[in-house]
Amino acid sequence: MEIRRNILLFKLYYLFASMWPLSVLAIVLFQQITGSYTFALGVFAITTIAQSVAEVPTGIISDKLGRRKTMIMSAVFELLASLLFALSGTFVCKYLLIIGGIVWGIAEAFASGTDDAFMYETMEELRKSDKYDILYARSKTFGQIGLAVGALIAACITYFYSLVALAWGAVIIDIIPIFICLRFVEPKIHNGEDCTSMKHFMVAIKAFLQNKKLRMLSTIQMLSHGISFAGHRFEGAYFNMLIPTWAVNVARIVKQTCGAISFHVAPYFRKFGFYRILVASTIGMTIIKATAVILNNFATPFIQSCVNIFYGTASTADSALLQKELSPKQRATMGSIVSLLGGILAAVIYVLVGVVADITSVWLAIVMLIASNLFISGGYYWMLKKYKS
Repeated sequence: MEIRRNILLFKLYYLFASMWPLSVLAIVLFQQITGSYTFALGVFAITTIAQSVAEVPTGIISDKLGRRKTMIMSAVFELLASLLFALSGTFVCKYLLIIGGIVWGIAEAFASGTDDAFMYETMEELRKSDKYDILYARSKTFGQIGLAVGALIAACITYFYSLVALAWGAVIIDIIPIFICLRFVEPKIHNGEDCTSMKHFMVAIKAFLQNKKLRMLSTIQMLSHGISFAGHRFEGAYFNMLIPTWAVNVARIVKQTCGAISFHVAPYFRKFGFYRILVASTIGMTIIKATAVILNNFATPFIQSCVNIFYGTASTADSALLQKELSPKQRATMGSIVSLLGGILAAVIYVLVGVVADITSVWLAIVMLIASNLFISGGYYWMLKKYKS
């Protein structure tokens, strides 16, 4: 079947889409341009808000026009965002940074919900939907490898050149995912909806509100993603205070290597139940992060990077549970509703972390984020007890 080639294309897509060399040092570049951690994290907040606003419209576009076209639009907007960031660094213009953040948010909105729905529907057409979590884990393994390669590229460029040169390197790499998306095959199982956009949205909202399990699970996921995204973006600034700039990317290579291993082995743990996996993984990640920040020395970035040994198992379980609860006809739209609400929460967390870092210290902001993970572990434990799975 022609659609079978999507399985390879998903892996290649995540490999190159994740290979954004500016990833770990974007916060450092933004702070250099703006002179403020609050403003720098504010760019990420703007991105998140833009993504939140665009989530539902892009989810409807995905459900009505198809996954392939939506992924192509995401890749094009991603390239444009990287170009704006590079120009912002070249001309030291924070306004271009803001515009770039908005465009980046739109790019993320196009992919959010669509990529997972695309994978799930591909597996449905192949009559292997029960193995969706395996494809998800394998594809994300390539994503972690891409992040590691991107960090290696970043380490080399920042050692010999500058962060601005790194930003231009990101522009070149972002061209590749566009060509990969053009090769995707649209699942026949997804034929779009005949209803109007508003009716489609209202049907998705109704289905979301009627599913108590989905509401509880998505609430925990929203908080989890908001905290983890803020920590992931901000840790580069923290690490840069403890080790040289080029070495920050070496720590990120360790992190993504651990992530690749975690995603690779994730399918072998499915027999333990997804909620049990989430409880154990979130507790493990919190212990590693707490140990690292208590030491607060040159070893901290490398110890904290080992947290990703649990990331793959947690992310795979997270996605598998969510996809099981989403309605087939509004899968991307319902996923976008979850991302919309989560994005608003994440934007608030970004700003709070930036304010705490500017007023007190970067270290205290990191500690605050780690302490917040205790609520996530408690939430998943409650779900485990309630649904016994």
